[in-house]
Amino acid sequence: MIVDGDIFGHVDVLKDLPVDQQNFLSRYVQFRSYPKSTFIYGPGEEADWVYFVIEGVVKAGTINEDGKEVIKNILYKGEMFGELGLSGMTERPDFASTLKGEVEILRLPVTILKELISKNPQVGLRMIEKLGIRITRSEKRLEQLVFDDARTRIIGFLKEQAEKNGRKYGDETLVRHGFTHQDMANITGTSRQLVTIVLNQLKKDNFINFDRSSILIRDLNQLK
Repeated sequence: MIVDGDIFGHVDVLKDLPVDQQNFLSRYVQFRSYPKSTFIYGPGEEADWVYFVIEGVVKAGTINEDGKEVIKNILYKGEMFGELGLSGMTERPDFASTLKGEVEILRLPVTILKELISKNPQVGLRMIEKLGIRITRSEKRLEQLVFDDARTRIIGFLKEQAEKNGRKYGDETLVRHGFTHQDMANITGTSRQLVTIVLNQLKKDNFINFDRSSILIRDLNQLK
């Protein structure tokens, strides 16, 4: 599907492209909608597309030998995923799927993105910057798995989501999301039951309030 060039303004690494480069990408871009709880791609598939979230929330990770999900990233509007093909990888080791709501994505062939980067190195630098931030967050979560208790890891996850996708209302921060307690457990290395206990305790202590689609953090600086 060919879309209007303005759609690239919704993608962090493709903002402010010259018109000729927007036109170039528009010949190859595809726009897809996925219902809730649906795989966008899975392990073993060809790594020949790079994806960008236009609307909704995506989770990306791996599946261990027992069939359990290990979630590595929660991705929001404007973020890139499935980029391993840019490094020369031909087969995906990971998966990406929608959460509890419909997701709209834009995807571009790896070969076309490589050609764009050769014409506009600034795009490649933006990608490196975004990937660097993602790697830093992943390393921080790994350190938390080793050194922090479950409560601290869950609170760390809440703070990370607030930083990425929170909206400030005075001292409060609202995070609209689509992940379940099981998703939170899969990314923090805990259990669904423990996530529920910690969230309920934080709510009881008036640090947060939450429902199925959002979490309201009373004061990020006081959340502990």
